[in-house]
Amino acid sequence: MAEMYGVAVRGTGSALPTRVVPNAEFTTRYRLDTSDEWIRTRTGIRERRFAGPGETAATLASAASCRALTAAGVTPADLDLIVCATVTPDRMCPSVACLVQAALGCRTVPAFDVSAACSGFLYALSAATQFVKTGAARHALVAGAEVLSRALDMTDRNSCILFGDGAGAVVLSATPVRTTGVRAVRLYSDGTRRGLIEVPSRVTVPVPGEEPPPTHVLLAGREVFRFAVTRMVELIQEAEADARELGIAGFDALIPHQVNQRVIDAALETTGFPAEKVVVNLDRYGNTSAASVPIALDEALRSGRCKPGDTVLLVAFGGGLTWSSAIVTL
Repeated sequence: MAEMYGVAVRGTGSALPTRVVPNAEFTTRYRLDTSDEWIRTRTGIRERRFAGPGETAATLASAASCRALTAAGVTPADLDLIVCATVTPDRMCPSVACLVQAALGCRTVPAFDVSAACSGFLYALSAATQFVKTGAARHALVAGAEVLSRALDMTDRNSCILFGDGAGAVVLSATPVRTTGVRAVRLYSDGTRRGLIEVPSRVTVPVPGEEPPPTHVLLAGREVFRFAVTRMVELIQEAEADARELGIAGFDALIPHQVNQRVIDAALETTGFPAEKVVVNLDRYGNTSAASVPIALDEALRSGRCKPGDTVLLVAFGGGLTWSSAIVTL
């Protein structure tokens, strides 16, 4: 039997567009019937970043990846695999991962994209973990990158206020130590509820007799809220059981998908998970979909909120419907 390795998180990085969009801009620029107070009290978001000219999922992913490689002490030439998570790729083909491979100047290593919406980064992390764990890759780069601002209906105040752009990345490396790195992953999907969160495209087949589908985000807000709270509660409870089986006393931090402060608060109230252990940055970035969790992880490490040796729980949920978790010892 082939040797199985531990999968260490060697380094993290993130990148955000330069343009900051405060809540007030939705009133002054987009003429929406809303306000800074209305958005803050319902979501917890104060501002977000929107990509500008020349900024794409690939450029943001490349910048985040460079920072992760530097933090890991790994060069592009050392990489054996690149996996990117996104629902807003630069183009249908080539993949964002291939564009990152070219931008970094890597060898001709495997590079592919994963599409699982806001759960995408954890899906990509899981895929890369299998490569490293089995010895198929020594060093793997995993990135989540989105430019959802380009898929928003700026007349719909219930959806356009929620999202922002950005990218986060991690470098995974094989290690003989089994009690560090990615310890456990759970992935789920329910395609029967796909209509709750959708981003139709130009290749989406229209329904006969109906207008062509829109090309912006479609969101059933109330149903999505209930789904997110329910799944976050389940993911936390399952992870706590998994941690006990792994001999982990508890989590030093919870890094959730940055979707809505009310969702997070409701899940914490049900589970009893300590609020002081939860990493939240949605007030500054909004919902960055697949980039959400890796951006928050990178900021937590760089700020000292999390440190090497800590065990953190990552949870995410989004379109598909999909939901996922990962237990990681840093």
